[in-house]
Amino acid sequence: MTAMYLSDYHFHTRCSSDSTATLAQQVQAAREAGVRELCVTDHWNLLDQQGNRLPTVCDWAPSLAQWRELRDRCPGGLELRLGVEVGNGVLDPAAVDASLELPELDFVIGSLHSQSAAAGGRGIFTAAHACTKKEDGTAILDDYMDMLEELVQTRGWDVLGHVIYPLRYLPPEYGLDLRPWWDRLAEVFRAAVDQGKGIEMNTSAGATVDQWREVLALYRDLGGEVLTLGSDAHSPQFMAAAFPQALALLGELGFRWLCVYRRRTPLFCKLDS
Repeated sequence: MTAMYLSDYHFHTRCSSDSTATLAQQVQAAREAGVRELCVTDHWNLLDQQGNRLPTVCDWAPSLAQWRELRDRCPGGLELRLGVEVGNGVLDPAAVDASLELPELDFVIGSLHSQSAAAGGRGIFTAAHACTKKEDGTAILDDYMDMLEELVQTRGWDVLGHVIYPLRYLPPEYGLDLRPWWDRLAEVFRAAVDQGKGIEMNTSAGATVDQWREVLALYRDLGGEVLTLGSDAHSPQFMAAAFPQALALLGELGFRWLCVYRRRTPLFCKLDS
């Protein structure tokens, strides 16, 4: 694939409710794809798809158990790190911060999988598929930007996860993108840069590389350099999906680094190394 230090910093296992993959299966797939470092980022959501509240204390036991079993015996010397994807942490930032005080934790993705509590809290996947007109999609995106502005002011994240997330699920015939909220997105990115935090490029199992171009260019123009790459693989066949295309785009846009993490501190790996 490439000689660089390739890392996949967003994937899931059976510790996430929407995956049946074992960590061992994901590790083997990553090795076959040429990945040298992995960070497992199973879901901890504060809302379910119907908008019901979920526990505000993370149950680390399942994730820790599988990670400890494999961390020192990954094939080919592959580096395995422990992370988490926090969904809608804006609902209770203090509780999130308390649960993230875990010595083994290297990395936290801050994501927004659901609408705001004021909008009903439904999963964005569910809400997007229920849209019947373009105005419904616009309302979802407006609410999403409100939450993104809240999220960037909290502490419980290292990179903002898949910032184009609603675009995955909104009907393509609506022709929606984030351009109407460009100034607000720029302020979110400035806040991340000022905090020494970053964003991820999420290939969504290989489906969304092209959608990232303008968003990544905006982040880069604002001085953004803290960047992780993740496939969001929920099964082994999607591990490191579309990474060659993603890396080509990052190089074209002038990015020099991909980040890996140690105890929530980014380390910079050259794209051309």
